[in-house]
Amino acid sequence: MKREHVKNLPKIELHCHLDGSIRPETLRKIADQQGISLPVDNKKLKELLVAPIDCQDLNDYLERFDLVLTCLQTEEALKTAAIDVISQAAEENIQYIEVRFAPSLHTEKGLSLPKIITAVLAGLEYGQHQFGVKSNALLCGMRHEELADIEKVVRLAEEFKTNGIVGFDLAGNEIDFPPYTFEETLNLVDHLNIPLTLHAGECGCGKNVADAIHLGAKRIGHGIALKDTPEYFSLLQERDTLIEMCPTSNFQTKTVTHLADYPFKTFLDNGIKICINTDNRTVSDTTLTDEFMKLHEWYGITYADMEQLNHNAVAGAFISENEKQILHEQLTNNY
Repeated sequence: MKREHVKNLPKIELHCHLDGSIRPETLRKIADQQGISLPVDNKKLKELLVAPIDCQDLNDYLERFDLVLTCLQTEEALKTAAIDVISQAAEENIQYIEVRFAPSLHTEKGLSLPKIITAVLAGLEYGQHQFGVKSNALLCGMRHEELADIEKVVRLAEEFKTNGIVGFDLAGNEIDFPPYTFEETLNLVDHLNIPLTLHAGECGCGKNVADAIHLGAKRIGHGIALKDTPEYFSLLQERDTLIEMCPTSNFQTKTVTHLADYPFKTFLDNGIKICINTDNRTVSDTTLTDEFMKLHEWYGITYADMEQLNHNAVAGAFISENEKQILHEQLTNNY
């Protein structure tokens, strides 16, 4: 596969975090407007924003978000960040993207949760008009927060359903807060009929993936630890659950350390549906093009495989059947 061709082919992305995907130069503009001082040297700034290849663990990776979040505490900053992510998607012909963020992380300067959500959606909408990339957003509850606070985010996902919020997710510390901690909250998600994708199996527990599915998740963020619990493979096949894989990120966070342990082929060979994503474009210093090129290098995937992975993403997207049909046709016509 040729990089330029991969870049130009239409693609779909379902797992992209807003705060981890802002270009350093855009962050600099956002910081300047607020009088926040960043390192003058671009190389130094990048070092603060990009996780090292030899991260110690997930927490080491997550430290890269601290500086970004300091800057994303105004409506203007959030709107600018959202536009930036859509402009990056446009550069590599992503036709549809779901951008996720945790509203509670942007309240330090007193912004209300509805204002935060409205600002991000305004940025996505502007990006859509400007760059022609269709997008929606997912709201994340942070696992370490009080259940009552997470519930507020769930209710906001319901409130903004017609304005571009298409689903809910839980992110953050999976080890100390496994899926069943949130059983009541996820029952509310189900009751309000909000599509659910959950981070699970990013750390070493395959059972979390099965538990997330039992609690209503239609998609799983990462899901890598599932490789060690093949007894759950049939559950994913039966439920037609989609795994949102993020190769570069999965190696950085030490979800796996050796290519031989990466379950891309294992999942495919066992009829488990997967799609490919960046997770965090800046923190992982990657693009969707990079991710597909890596899979080509590691496993020899072809354009036909790439097309299928993108069809999987369309099938799992939280959009109407009509919108899916259009995207499926677009992929078929272009590959």
